[in-house]
Amino acid sequence: MLFEICDSLSGIPRKHASVYTVTRAPLQFTGLGSRNVRTLLRAYLDTERNEAYNLLMRSLRHRTIQTFSALGLASLALLVPGCISQPPPSGVRYPITSGIHTALPTAERRILLWADPPLTDVALDWLKSHQYADVLLPEQGPFQRMQVSHRFSDRETALAVAKEMNADLVLFLEHEESKEGALIEPHCGPLFNVNVDVRGLWGEGGDTALKGNAHYPHCVALTDQTLRSLTCQALATAWGYRPSGQLEIPSTLSCTAGQTERPPIR
Repeated sequence: MLFEICDSLSGIPRKHASVYTVTRAPLQFTGLGSRNVRTLLRAYLDTERNEAYNLLMRSLRHRTIQTFSALGLASLALLVPGCISQPPPSGVRYPITSGIHTALPTAERRILLWADPPLTDVALDWLKSHQYADVLLPEQGPFQRMQVSHRFSDRETALAVAKEMNADLVLFLEHEESKEGALIEPHCGPLFNVNVDVRGLWGEGGDTALKGNAHYPHCVALTDQTLRSLTCQALATAWGYRPSGQLEIPSTLSCTAGQTERPPIR
């Protein structure tokens, strides 16, 4: 009798209706009318259907979360190695320069070049290619036997030599190298952080006429080519043939820039 009532109320097969009868405690229908029994069974089956639906939805939500979590972890596992395996950006190959001048010597002025090789050779070529024909070296003067370093710290000696040789301008060039301190590489290992400074002082009075600097932001090999490139860049910036900063200007152009132009007259 119970099975027929269940079937008529819920519309589900008897084999499923029997599940509801064994999953709960036995129902007591003694003393109840048929209408009350139907009402009780309807409420009972509604409760069972709701619980089954809620159980099904909880199971689906749990499986969905597990699926997306697994997909998220798998995607992260694929992305992280990809990020790590990306090669670092290639090193910048153009120097950073700075420079300024208050006045430039004319081509007729006599310039005393105060530097050590190989900067001496590079500066001598650069000056001659820019129409400076009267360029002197300390070895040509009366103090050729003096053991002095050709650095800006010895500017008093250099100015004294310039006075004896009637030089109008003393052009100092010096370079420094270290194993650390590069802009994008704090430690250079087998390479070097290389820096070239250029400074010009008027022979009379020792006032600053021009100055320039060039260095690479990364570590480089300490070769003659490196020093040549930085020397040309520093000279070109001090003379105003190129602006200060890090620009895509090859050093070969800085070595030849302005060769057909005459510098401003002092």
